[in-house]
Amino acid sequence: MVIPFVGEVPKATALLVLLLFVLLFFIILFYKEWKITTFDPSLATSLGIQVIFMNHLFMGLVSITTVASFDAVGAIMVVAMLITPAASAYLWTDKLIHMIFTSGVFGVASAIAGYYIADWIDTSISGSMAFATGIVFLISFLLSPKHGLLSKYVRPPEVLES
Repeated sequence: MVIPFVGEVPKATALLVLLLFVLLFFIILFYKEWKITTFDPSLATSLGIQVIFMNHLFMGLVSITTVASFDAVGAIMVVAMLITPAASAYLWTDKLIHMIFTSGVFGVASAIAGYYIADWIDTSISGSMAFATGIVFLISFLLSPKHGLLSKYVRPPEVLES
């Protein structure tokens, strides 16, 4: 596919870039509604938010993203990049907006690291990127300040109140 001022671009890439802008539009438009319907659907209903519609819209956008991504990168990458960066970010922060940005950083860092690992040892790029996301999760699981395995042993004892 030829895009003016850009040149030749694979069809899947053009589709995913378009999808990125559509998703960003919906995320910015419905962030507060999705946040409240996800964590407290009863409150959302009492505030007049259509919980079922918001849930269906969210799941529809996730499904469209997944299907478009399968065509571009394959099953291993989709599953690895959909689950692992978000799970790793969850271990580092409790605020949703920080979790979203942290998972994005983890995903991009894993993609870059995985690409260079694959280039270095001449192996599958998608497998190396999935491996890199696993390493990010392992580091997060071990070193996370609140939920990390090592923080339980390094953290100073709690002060007992009388």
